[in-house]
Amino acid sequence: MEQNNYRIALLIDSENISAKYIKPIMHEIAKYGRIVIARFYGDISNLPKEWHQTALNYAIKPMHQYNVASGKNAADMAMAIDALEMMYQEKVNTFFLITSDSDFTPLAMKLREGGMTVVGVGNEKKVTEAFKSACNEFKYFEYLEDEDGNTSTTSDSDEDDIEKIIKDIIIDNGNKMPLSNLGNMLRNRSSDFDVRKYGVKNLSSLVNTFSGLRTIQNDMVVEFKSGLNFDEIAKKVIEIVSEQKANKMLLSQLKQELEEIFLGFNYKEFGFSQFGKFIASIKEVSVSNNWVKLVKTNGSKKHK
Repeated sequence: MEQNNYRIALLIDSENISAKYIKPIMHEIAKYGRIVIARFYGDISNLPKEWHQTALNYAIKPMHQYNVASGKNAADMAMAIDALEMMYQEKVNTFFLITSDSDFTPLAMKLREGGMTVVGVGNEKKVTEAFKSACNEFKYFEYLEDEDGNTSTTSDSDEDDIEKIIKDIIIDNGNKMPLSNLGNMLRNRSSDFDVRKYGVKNLSSLVNTFSGLRTIQNDMVVEFKSGLNFDEIAKKVIEIVSEQKANKMLLSQLKQELEEIFLGFNYKEFGFSQFGKFIASIKEVSVSNNWVKLVKTNGSKKHK
C-alpha cells in the first residue's frame, strides 16, 4: 500500500498507557499516512491532567466509559466495538492499536480478516506473543522515544526544530526520498506546516538551505550527505567525558554538547536509532542508566 493511501484510526487504551508516549506515537504514524479518527478510551475522570492536555494538543477524542462491573473493562469493550464499526463502514483501512493488553488479540485478528492493516504499539515486557502475531506490525514504546527522555510539547513546526525533523525523516528513509513524500510526512506530523513560515516559497528551497541536504532529479528527490566523520566525533566524545568529574556525564548533556560542536550532528546517519547506542559503540566509553562513563582501554572501535 502506498504511504498516501493509509487512512488511519488511532485507538488508545488510555488507562494502561502513559501520555508521554503520545508524541513519539504521532511521529511514527506520520510515516504511514493521515489520521482520520483518533480516540482514547477509559474512565476519563480517573486519568491524570497530563492525559487531558496531551489529548487536547493532538486532537484525540475522549471516549468516556465507567467500569460498570468489578473485574470487567467497559472501555476495552467500547474500543473493540468502535473498531469493528469503523471497519464495516470503510472509513479507514489501517488501525493503530495503542495497548499492551492481550485481550485485544481477537480484535486484531478480526480486523486483519477484514482486510485492515493493524499496527500494535505497546510495552515490550508486557505484550504477549499472541497479540504481536495478530498484528501486521508491532512496535514498542521503548524504541519510539530517545534515551534522553525528550518529551517536550513544543510545536514540531518551530524553526529551531525543522532542520532536525527533515533530516531525521530523510535518514529514516535511506538518505534519499521523493520530495513529495517528505512534504506529506511533514504535514502528517504538523497540520500547520507551511514552508512560507521559513521565508521560502517551496519545499525544495527550504531543504536546500540546510547543510548536507540537496535536491536532485529536477527537484523531485531530496538527498542527505553529511561530511561528519565517526572517528572525529568519537575522539571529541572521549575528550568531553574525560573533562567531567569522575569521568562521567549524562547522555542528554553529551548530546547537547556534540550538537553545539558539530553543526548538523545526527547520530541516526551512522545507523543508530538511539543516541545511547551510538555512544556505546565507542570503545573507550560505556553507557548505563542514561550516563556515559570513560573506561580504560586502548584504541577506538571502528564504526561499521
